[in-house]
Amino acid sequence: MRKTLLRAETVPQVGDMPAEPLRLRNYQKPADPMADADDEAVAAYLLDLMIAARRVAATRGFSFLAYLTGVAAEESRLLTLGRSGAGQKGTADKR
Repeated sequence: MRKTLLRAETVPQVGDMPAEPLRLRNYQKPADPMADADDEAVAAYLLDLMIAARRVAATRGFSFLAYLTGVAAEESRLLTLGRSGAGQKGTADKR
């Protein structure tokens, strides 16, 4: 049996789609395990995640992705110390 071709007129526009995604009848939003965690705990979790992601990217040979993930890991490390590299302009010039 041959499938019919998809016609452009039958595809709904993005504006016509419902605001919320379609869900199953018994769907319940999963609880956020980090909802009650403090900022340092979240930053430490993200640091561990970034280190693991960087290792995977480096192992697979994705050097630029490993670099970018390393930058994110450094920001996570700074956040665990209560600091941030975001918004610091000209720090390399002041050395």
